[in-house]
Amino acid sequence: MTRLSFIRKKSRLAFTLIEMLVVVTIIVLLLAFSTPALMKTLQSSRLSSTGDTLLGAISEAQQLAFAQGVPVELRFFSYSGDFADDSPMFRSYQMLKVETKVEGTGTALKISESMVPAGNLTKFAEGIVIPVDDELSKALSGDQLEDTKNGATPGYSGVSGAKFCAIRFMPDGTCRKVGATTSSDGVTQAVLTFQTLSESFFTITYDIGATINVGNLPKNFYTIQIDPFTGKARNYKPGF
Repeated sequence: MTRLSFIRKKSRLAFTLIEMLVVVTIIVLLLAFSTPALMKTLQSSRLSSTGDTLLGAISEAQQLAFAQGVPVELRFFSYSGDFADDSPMFRSYQMLKVETKVEGTGTALKISESMVPAGNLTKFAEGIVIPVDDELSKALSGDQLEDTKNGATPGYSGVSGAKFCAIRFMPDGTCRKVGATTSSDGVTQAVLTFQTLSESFFTITYDIGATINVGNLPKNFYTIQIDPFTGKARNYKPGF
């Protein structure tokens, strides 16, 4: 084989600049069309994983209350996101045991509740929240309480200015919504409200960077309903 024939054969095996540009263009187009679908799949996966983890925490709280014979509270903390214009949403939760403290005797007798963490603080996956909306999350509706720890802030959430709503699981298997604390006759304790089954639910969805309500609720969401008589939870995922 002559040197000229060898060079011609080698040139036929290589890509031309035009061929390389065509291949790169095709790859870019494929990525452009597939990226939105991939992002949607990743979002759905994060939403489903967050909901399943919370569902497990509810079951654990209910079992812990029954096994140890003490009320167990699941607190949901609301605060703004990383950006100044983010709306306050429920972005984390923690399980706490409720211990009753008795101090003094006779007329000086004082009874109060103290909280003991029964698990680590759990933050929702990035971009996943529970909206602060009475229609989407009736179990966490109404006035929120200041998040404090031993009377100081920041509280259990670790975020200054955070507030919380809570659900308390009782040793008898039932659960209650936690309201503001009261103090009278030396007794300081939370006000507990028994909700009906149709009220005992909350919705997990995507953070859209604005206040979420029924009108702009994303298609994919994850609703958890807790039976107030048994403390057992079930989920509903219409968009999956």
